[in-house]
Amino acid sequence: MLVKITTVINYCTNDYRFIKKCIDAVRAFSYQIIIPVSDHFFDGTPENRELLDKTYAENPDVEFIEYEWKPGNEPRYWHNISRMIGNNNKKDDTEYVLFLDSDEIIDAIRFYQFIKEIDGSIDTYKIASYWYFREPIYRATYITGPAVLIKSDKINIDPYSPWEREQLFDFIAGCTKFEDVKFNGVPMLHHYSWVRTKDEMLKKVKSWGHAGERDWTKLVEEEFSRPFNGTDFVHGYSYDIVENEFNI
Repeated sequence: MLVKITTVINYCTNDYRFIKKCIDAVRAFSYQIIIPVSDHFFDGTPENRELLDKTYAENPDVEFIEYEWKPGNEPRYWHNISRMIGNNNKKDDTEYVLFLDSDEIIDAIRFYQFIKEIDGSIDTYKIASYWYFREPIYRATYITGPAVLIKSDKINIDPYSPWEREQLFDFIAGCTKFEDVKFNGVPMLHHYSWVRTKDEMLKKVKSWGHAGERDWTKLVEEEFSRPFNGTDFVHGYSYDIVENEFNI
């Protein structure tokens, strides 16, 4: 029998192009799907109400929980609050919670096979992920691991932590951990966070948790002043050209 997994997905409408495919993928194994949504982007600008309502209507079986943004805290606080809200509304008999962002699409077939083997001996997993930049055909050769699957009773989210999902893996004491989780040697997640038009990317860098770390606007402007040169300005990864697997 499959473990009961509640999937919590952080969402804003700048990720609208990904959300349907993200939800469709997790339906294959989720006991419950919760999507917390702020009424503002995390830089304080109002959300796109028309697009929020469209997202709700297109996914009537998903539990969207809309909450009020207030000034005075950094974006990372609100990222953490979203996950807290999702966790606080999971079903009582949930065994594990999968924390995703809406620009992450899971390989449902591989992940389903992976969770069939879960026996409860591991408390928290960090899922290996492909990483993409600018277009869904540019895939980094470096494998990342942002998504976390964690036992329900091990979750402890500090909204003021400078860490987001890392605090659910790297800093939980007394947990058994499994990092860089793949299935048959292949990553199970596709992270499209930087697959954006220029306008979408500018919106992202103004409202995400790392907004104050660099002059992101300048970097985005320079990036779109030319064709893709094979290296991203975020991490400096190198890239392969692949098929657009999910028709993003």
